[in-house]
Amino acid sequence: MAPLVTVGIPTYNRAKGLERTLLCMLNQTYKNLEILISDNCSTDPSVKELLRKYSQSDKRIKYFVQEKNLSIIPNFQFLIDKASGRYFMWAADDDEWDSNFIDVCLNGLLNEPEAVACIADVTIVNLDGKKDTRTITQGFMYSNLYRRMFQWVRARGGTRYFFCGLFKSDIAKNCSLPNDWGGDQMFLLELISKGKYLYIQGQSVFYYFRGGSSANIESIRKAFNIKNRFYYPESYVFRYAWYHFGFKHLSVFQKISLFFVNSMGLVFNKEFILYYALIKRPVKNLINFFRKRLSEHPGQALGGNLGEVNK
Repeated sequence: MAPLVTVGIPTYNRAKGLERTLLCMLNQTYKNLEILISDNCSTDPSVKELLRKYSQSDKRIKYFVQEKNLSIIPNFQFLIDKASGRYFMWAADDDEWDSNFIDVCLNGLLNEPEAVACIADVTIVNLDGKKDTRTITQGFMYSNLYRRMFQWVRARGGTRYFFCGLFKSDIAKNCSLPNDWGGDQMFLLELISKGKYLYIQGQSVFYYFRGGSSANIESIRKAFNIKNRFYYPESYVFRYAWYHFGFKHLSVFQKISLFFVNSMGLVFNKEFILYYALIKRPVKNLINFFRKRLSEHPGQALGGNLGEVNK
């Protein structure tokens, strides 16, 4: 029998987007689905009308209406806690998926026992409607723990959209989802420490629509009640160096080793300050130094004094 896949849809005051998401899920070629919706105490009555309409028309749909707003991360956590499927995915109420997305990702996980998560091709839809196709880093597929963790930490943010993919439920349920900005990335860090990530190219597409709670720094501050005026939104990445010390499935040796591996990953991550402070700027200064020396003493660049040779 085909395994049950749970799709968790967190929603809040976005009826139009929610309907689009529901239609994408109901039109999936993979049919053995459990579709759970958590309405985060929407004030728009059209959301509840939509929930009643679709739950009555398809028995696979079950919805919950929160009595008070849980904030973003707890609403996501609520859904994975309620999931009964062998596989699980979150589906935001402002994104889209090709009709074979679940089929492709599920087949990938079924054929790759070491994988704990799978994603297909990713296309970013910007606020102006322009589309930007992203290439997912292949380094996440290493069987070796240290290699894939290093690749994860050093990878650019736009190459690791696995939070939008399909997970093995039993493993994902045992990963923490911290209630703060970057909590999704800490979840993914713990998950990838338990198995490799799989990227399926050229078979299906996930469309990520920019906007929502992460549209800008002010919306991030409001969503997570951040008071620090000097807050840097990507500061969560520095937790990669020590966050894994709380993982119970790792030995003491693995935790200590990963401290050095992940720290080096941060240094080689070209999006963040450590790369510029410890690699790019020193190397640039060194190159400029030798260029200056060459221009001032061109003969010495050949390893000797040309004047002496010509005597």
